[in-house]
Amino acid sequence: MTYALVSGSLFRAPEQRTSKTGKPYVTATLKVKDGETSQWWRVTAFSESAQPALMRLDEGDSLSVQGSFRAELYTPDGGETKLSLLIVADKVLALRQTPKERSAKPTQQRDAPYRGGAAAFDDPIPFGAP
Repeated sequence: MTYALVSGSLFRAPEQRTSKTGKPYVTATLKVKDGETSQWWRVTAFSESAQPALMRLDEGDSLSVQGSFRAELYTPDGGETKLSLLIVADKVLALRQTPKERSAKPTQQRDAPYRGGAAAFDDPIPFGAP
């Protein structure tokens, strides 16, 4: 078995599916830029830790995926032979978190007006100053 670590961005949002035996899994497509060209990796996550990590992400999010991989040649009807890249994710690491809307909650310390100047620091210096 061959293992790989692949980094790229999600081409579309991950999808949760269920196998014929009733086990959940997650699929996604990873776009990996290689100069002017792109490679497309099919990502499948069966791992209980990789599934939720993948489902938290959305289209365009950057991530790294670690797991076993397989490369296969296939020929679509009437087309030229292409390479299919598949990685079964054991680990998923988001490289850029999706911005979350935050509501500004004022705090006394942050929103208090600064009443600075030297007078604001009138306590004695605890170390030897000239």
